[in-house]
Amino acid sequence: MSTMLPEEPVVTDRESVILSDAERRYLRRKFKDSLAVTRNILHPHNQLRRFVKRQSTQAKQFADETVQIAKKNAPIIGAIGVSAILIAARGPISRWISKLRNSKTKTPPSK
Repeated sequence: MSTMLPEEPVVTDRESVILSDAERRYLRRKFKDSLAVTRNILHPHNQLRRFVKRQSTQAKQFADETVQIAKKNAPIIGAIGVSAILIAARGPISRWISKLRNSKTKTPPSK
Protein backbone atom coordinates (compact mmCIF):
# COMPACT_ATOMS: atom_id res chain seq x y z
CA MET A 1 0.00 0.00 0.00
CA SER A 2 1.48 3.20 -1.02
CA THR A 3 0.15 6.52 0.04
CA MET A 4 -0.04 9.10 -2.56
CA LEU A 5 0.87 12.58 -1.64
CA PRO A 6 -1.31 15.28 -3.07
CA GLU A 7 0.22 16.97 -5.98
CA GLU A 8 1.04 20.62 -5.77
CA PRO A 9 -1.42 22.72 -7.68
CA VAL A 10 -0.15 23.90 -10.97
CA VAL A 11 0.27 27.67 -10.89
CA THR A 12 0.60 29.54 -14.09
CA ASP A 13 2.86 32.52 -14.53
CA ARG A 14 -0.14 34.85 -14.66
CA GLU A 15 -1.55 33.48 -11.38
CA SER A 16 1.88 33.69 -9.83
CA VAL A 17 2.17 37.34 -10.80
CA ILE A 18 -1.33 38.09 -9.44
CA LEU A 19 -0.55 36.33 -6.14
CA SER A 20 2.80 38.04 -5.71
CA ASP A 21 1.21 41.40 -6.55
CA ALA A 22 -1.50 40.84 -3.93
CA GLU A 23 1.13 39.85 -1.37
CA ARG A 24 3.19 42.92 -2.24
CA ARG A 25 0.15 45.20 -1.79
CA TYR A 26 -0.64 43.54 1.56
CA LEU A 27 2.94 43.94 2.79
CA ARG A 28 3.06 47.57 1.61
CA ARG A 29 -0.22 48.35 3.44
CA LYS A 30 1.08 46.63 6.59
CA PHE A 31 4.35 48.59 6.36
CA LYS A 32 2.53 51.92 5.90
CA ASP A 33 0.32 51.19 8.90
CA SER A 34 3.30 50.38 11.11
CA LEU A 35 5.14 53.44 9.77
CA ALA A 36 2.15 55.64 10.67
CA VAL A 37 2.07 54.17 14.18
CA THR A 38 5.81 54.72 14.55
CA ARG A 39 5.55 58.35 13.39
CA ASN A 40 2.70 58.91 15.84
CA ILE A 41 4.73 57.44 18.71
CA LEU A 42 7.85 59.44 17.84
CA HIS A 43 6.05 62.76 17.32
CA PRO A 44 7.46 65.26 19.89
CA HIS A 45 3.99 66.33 21.03
CA ASN A 46 3.04 62.75 21.83
CA GLN A 47 6.38 62.07 23.53
CA LEU A 48 5.86 65.14 25.74
CA ARG A 49 2.33 64.02 26.58
CA ARG A 50 3.56 60.55 27.62
CA PHE A 51 6.39 62.09 29.66
CA VAL A 52 4.01 64.40 31.54
CA LYS A 53 1.60 61.54 32.17
CA ARG A 54 4.41 59.32 33.46
CA GLN A 55 5.74 62.08 35.72
CA SER A 56 2.30 62.93 37.11
CA THR A 57 1.69 59.25 37.84
CA GLN A 58 5.00 59.04 39.68
CA ALA A 59 4.22 62.24 41.60
CA LYS A 60 0.83 60.85 42.66
CA GLN A 61 2.46 57.63 43.83
CA PHE A 62 5.06 59.59 45.78
CA ALA A 63 2.35 61.75 47.40
CA ASP A 64 0.32 58.68 48.34
CA GLU A 65 3.37 57.02 49.90
CA THR A 66 4.19 60.21 51.81
CA VAL A 67 0.65 60.43 53.17
CA GLN A 68 0.81 56.80 54.30
CA ILE A 69 4.14 57.40 56.06
CA ALA A 70 2.76 60.53 57.73
CA LYS A 71 -0.33 58.65 58.92
CA LYS A 72 1.79 55.85 60.37
CA ASN A 73 4.16 58.23 62.13
CA ALA A 74 1.72 61.01 63.10
CA PRO A 75 2.62 61.08 66.84
CA ILE A 76 6.34 61.30 66.13
CA ILE A 77 5.84 63.99 63.48
CA GLY A 78 3.58 65.92 65.88
CA ALA A 79 6.15 65.73 68.67
CA ILE A 80 8.92 66.91 66.36
CA GLY A 81 6.72 69.75 65.12
CA VAL A 82 5.85 70.91 68.65
CA SER A 83 9.52 70.67 69.66
CA ALA A 84 10.57 72.76 66.68
CA ILE A 85 7.95 75.41 67.51
CA LEU A 86 9.04 75.52 71.15
CA ILE A 87 12.70 75.87 70.20
CA ALA A 88 11.91 78.60 67.69
CA ALA A 89 9.64 80.46 70.15
CA ARG A 90 11.72 80.01 73.30
CA GLY A 91 12.74 83.69 73.42
CA PRO A 92 9.20 85.11 73.34
CA ILE A 93 7.95 82.41 75.72
CA SER A 94 10.70 83.15 78.23
CA ARG A 95 9.99 86.91 78.06
CA TRP A 96 6.29 86.22 78.62
CA ILE A 97 7.05 84.04 81.67
CA SER A 98 9.38 86.73 83.04
CA LYS A 99 6.63 89.36 82.68
CA LEU A 100 4.19 87.10 84.52
CA ARG A 101 6.67 86.59 87.39
CA ASN A 102 7.44 90.28 87.62
CA SER A 103 3.77 91.25 87.60
CA LYS A 104 3.02 88.85 90.49
CA THR A 105 5.86 90.22 92.62
CA LYS A 106 4.90 93.85 91.94
CA THR A 107 1.29 93.72 93.12
CA PRO A 108 -0.12 97.08 94.07
CA PRO A 109 -0.53 97.66 97.80
CA SER A 110 -4.06 97.16 99.15
CA LYS A 111 -5.93 100.09 100.65
